[in-house]
Amino acid sequence: MNLIFLDIDGVMNHSNYFVRSKQHMLQEFCPKALANLKEILEKCDAKIVVSSTWRKLGSVKILKKVIFSHYGLQKYVIGRTPELRGEPRGAEIQAFMDNFNKPIDRFIIIDDDDDMLHLSDRLVLTSPYKDGLNERKRDEAIQLLNQDTSIML
Repeated sequence: MNLIFLDIDGVMNHSNYFVRSKQHMLQEFCPKALANLKEILEKCDAKIVVSSTWRKLGSVKILKKVIFSHYGLQKYVIGRTPELRGEPRGAEIQAFMDNFNKPIDRFIIIDDDDDMLHLSDRLVLTSPYKDGLNERKRDEAIQLLNQDTSIML
C-alpha cells in the first residue's frame, strides 16, 4: 500500500488562497492543490493518512464525512496519525506506521513543516506563503512516491 501522510494548512490551503469554507467551517482547499493531490493519488495508487492538526477534529469516519467528502477524497482516507504530546510530527508518523496492520510499500509526507526526524527524506516540503501543493511539488511527490522505500521499513 502506498501512503501519503497529509498536512492541510500550508499544503491544501495557503496564504494566497485562504477562503473560509461554507461546508465545514474551516479553510477551503485550494482548487489547484486539490487537483494536484488527486493526480498524485491516482497516478501512485495511494491512500491518505491525515497527519494535520485537523485530525483532532474527530475519528477517521468524522473526518471523511465532515471534511474530505466535500472534495471527493473520502474514499482515499484510511487513517490519521496519533497525537503524541510534545513529540514532532515525524514521531507521530512513525508511530502510525509501527502500528499499521497492513504492509506499507511506499510512503511520502506532504507538509509545510520539516519536523520529520529520520523520515525527512520522504518529505515534500510546501510553502504556506506561496501556493502550497503546486505543480512542482506534485511532480516531486509523484517521483518520491515511486521510489523504493523497502530498505527504510
